[in-house]
Amino acid sequence: MLTILPLSQVPGTLSTCIAWSDREWRADSGFEAVDWQEEFRRIREHPVDEVFVAFQGDEPVGMIWMLEHEGAASHQHLTPWISNLIVDPAKRRRGIAGHLLAHVEAYAARGGDHDLYLLTVTPQIYVNRDWQVMDTAALSNRQVFVMQKNLIPPPGQATPDSIADKSTPG
Repeated sequence: MLTILPLSQVPGTLSTCIAWSDREWRADSGFEAVDWQEEFRRIREHPVDEVFVAFQGDEPVGMIWMLEHEGAASHQHLTPWISNLIVDPAKRRRGIAGHLLAHVEAYAARGGDHDLYLLTVTPQIYVNRDWQVMDTAALSNRQVFVMQKNLIPPPGQATPDSIADKSTPG
């Protein structure tokens, strides 16, 4: 069974989250482990930002961030953002990323957000989950896709809450 909790409820997993971020993004971000530690501290102190950690039993298997703002200066007027979606390499291709996305989509919708945004170089992954490419932006000397998901479904369509309730018991 998959359970998703805010990092603030499971602070013992912080070192795992730092290691995942460092391994996944060091080459692109230029961050080192100490920089990731500072980024997690900043998120913890921010009133909107949140990190969610997925568990199978007691084992952390992935995480996702929801941030008020993301790194593309050209799109700072948009909020909130999904960032740093990571699944432990040994646990990939089991639907964990989809559960994390559904969880944050439901969390944002419950908080009154109508849209959610993300930056990616691989838009097809998200298009398959009803995200739309809305623009491109420069980020760290490369072009990325700016994606948007409307969190208010048309009448009769499943809501993010109903999807999350089925996909993330606990």
